[in-house]
Amino acid sequence: MKPRVALSIGLGLILANVSSIIPVGVAASPRISNGQIIQIKGNVQLKRSHGRVIRPQAGTRVYPRDKLVAANGTQVLVQCTDLSTLLVEGYGENQLNGCASPTQEAQCTPGTYKCPHRGDLITLNNSSTPYIISPRRTKLLNNQPRLRWNPVSEATSYTVSIKGEGVDWKTQVSDTQIVYPGEQPLQPGSHYLLIVRADTGASSTDEPVIPGGLGFSLLETTPAQQVHSQSEKIAQKSWTEQAKTLALANLYLNNGLTLEAVEMLENLVNSGVETAPIYNNIGKLYLNFLALVPEAKTYYLKAVELADSNDIEEQTAAQDGLGQVEAKFGNRDEAIRLLTLARDGYETLGDSERVSQLERQLRRLTRG
Repeated sequence: MKPRVALSIGLGLILANVSSIIPVGVAASPRISNGQIIQIKGNVQLKRSHGRVIRPQAGTRVYPRDKLVAANGTQVLVQCTDLSTLLVEGYGENQLNGCASPTQEAQCTPGTYKCPHRGDLITLNNSSTPYIISPRRTKLLNNQPRLRWNPVSEATSYTVSIKGEGVDWKTQVSDTQIVYPGEQPLQPGSHYLLIVRADTGASSTDEPVIPGGLGFSLLETTPAQQVHSQSEKIAQKSWTEQAKTLALANLYLNNGLTLEAVEMLENLVNSGVETAPIYNNIGKLYLNFLALVPEAKTYYLKAVELADSNDIEEQTAAQDGLGQVEAKFGNRDEAIRLLTLARDGYETLGDSERVSQLERQLRRLTRG
């Protein structure tokens, strides 16, 4: 049987032959992912454009010119970066050209929630500051979010407050988290700041201000309605719960709902779905979007441990991310080791731009 591919635009379904959708010649740079595998049924391998063959997992990113090598009866569900989906069925070697991809990474300003942090990250790795863990640097769907912060040694109580448009709320607790009661409703599109002060005198405001700030906002009404509608359609799909969670997390990320997407992915790994791609993604979101270095380290360590040595993309991303974290912690020797490995990986992948960036960083680290 010839391989078949179902292409879902938005959440409608169109049957098509993948090779007829986007010619290979106009595919974007192979170093920019244009999709993610969210469900696998059967025996399948992924042949990268550089020739290496890997066994894909939940969350494995795909790139232009990648090929799926499938056995008879295999099904692979791919969610593209534009949130459309590809269902690849059948056997044999199949070119993955159905996911469109930008020719370059989207440009953005540091103040945009859905874009990576571009300033210097402040490493918070001590027990003296009640820095905010959530919500920070994100939009939210939930108007009664769980508020979390770093525990302070010797603190017995915390004064917690939220300030912003129409809200001036304050309470005192002994725990390091509390659900916002919503007595003063958060308003769609409005920006807020969570502030925590320990009875030791330490405050979350001791964390230096960084580009993009440390606040959060409630998603605007119209986008929120669209997210709810698309979420309901995903829930009705005959996919596995794992695939639905990955698809939903990508939908949330596409709308700047970084924190809630991270929570979904964390719940997924806690349920036993532990793959290097998912750990890498969580680490990246903590490091580049939420600007939380200690939390990022936990997930990058696991990604490095789980990454298949033959999967250069995933292994290199994990080494790069963990190397950046170690550099922030001041662990120079370990940072140099990891970033050197990452540089070599990017050389193999032909990503000359990232190679140049890492070589400059390695020179700075070597000089001390």
